[in-house]
Amino acid sequence: MLIIDRALMRETFQSSIAVTSIFLVLFLVISLVNGLAKAAVGDVPVTILFTLLGLETVKTLALMLPLSVFIGILLALSRWYRDNEMTVLSACGLGIGHFLRPVALLAAGFALVAGLFSFYLEPLAAGLIHKAQSSGSGRYEVSGIIPGTFNQVKGGGFFYVGTVNRAESSLSDIFVNNEQLGKQGVLVAKTGHYYTDRSTGDHYLVLDNGTRYEGLPGHADYRILKFQTYIVRIVPRVAPPPPPPQIDAMSLWQLLHAHNPVAVSELNWRIAKPVTLFILAFLAVAFAYTNPRRGRYASMFIAILVYFVYVNLLAVGDAFIKSGRVSAMVGLWWVHGIFVVLAIYLLARRAANRTLLPYPHFLQR
Repeated sequence: MLIIDRALMRETFQSSIAVTSIFLVLFLVISLVNGLAKAAVGDVPVTILFTLLGLETVKTLALMLPLSVFIGILLALSRWYRDNEMTVLSACGLGIGHFLRPVALLAAGFALVAGLFSFYLEPLAAGLIHKAQSSGSGRYEVSGIIPGTFNQVKGGGFFYVGTVNRAESSLSDIFVNNEQLGKQGVLVAKTGHYYTDRSTGDHYLVLDNGTRYEGLPGHADYRILKFQTYIVRIVPRVAPPPPPPQIDAMSLWQLLHAHNPVAVSELNWRIAKPVTLFILAFLAVAFAYTNPRRGRYASMFIAILVYFVYVNLLAVGDAFIKSGRVSAMVGLWWVHGIFVVLAIYLLARRAANRTLLPYPHFLQR
């Protein structure tokens, strides 16, 4: 392998990893914010929040890789064109066809990684997510009181409990905001307990030796009341029903033996991830050309547009499979076929030193 091939593969690999890292950081930040919001209202147990975050990252990585490699190749080759390195190499007899081999080798390596995630790690992560969510729902049983989160009070308002001893039904560090006789108040108690009325099934929160602050500070009707026992009716959190078997957690063997449209769609979608990565790598070679006299990012803009068209056509094909309009034999291969033909056509034009598309006048310099 020529030194120039190793240099191209090294720079493309570094660019792809850098882009993947950026996508991962953005995904983690957004997912963490959404997860904390769900945990704050008790939809997700805090104890499994970061476990779910890690598993969701594994599920998403296979979707990130095709775009990351696509952008990585574009960035690497565009720099070579911009710095006239490709011009020098072309003068030495190394045309665009020469770079298809190192790009194909690099894309094959990334496609194997994408296939590993798509066919094995992603279904495994999906199954663990469903299992964690199902087991985490057990915290909603008994009284429905979740320590460390805000819970709902019957008739409006909310309460907060610092810790719960379920063996003794005791509570500590209790804060309640509710309305009594048309007046909003805040109750604070160090300890308390809960019980369930067996005849009615209603749940109650009992505060021991606490204080109720009622009204607005500074107003004449503001009151501070000490109490020995205060009972508040609460709305219990009911454990959600166990989720049905999820298609995204099925193994490859199960999908091959399931003949319903949803299973066929899932199988084609998993195959599409490494196949899309490989096709996009060759499209990136065609779109990487940069003419210093024209818009520097014009080709990259068109390349990203083609990527989104590709992804949206895959989504359309996926909907066709689920609805039964496209057979299992055809699957998503018609979409891949369109872009294979497009890649061959664009590479042929680039090898003949012809422009891919005419540039609008305002992009010319």
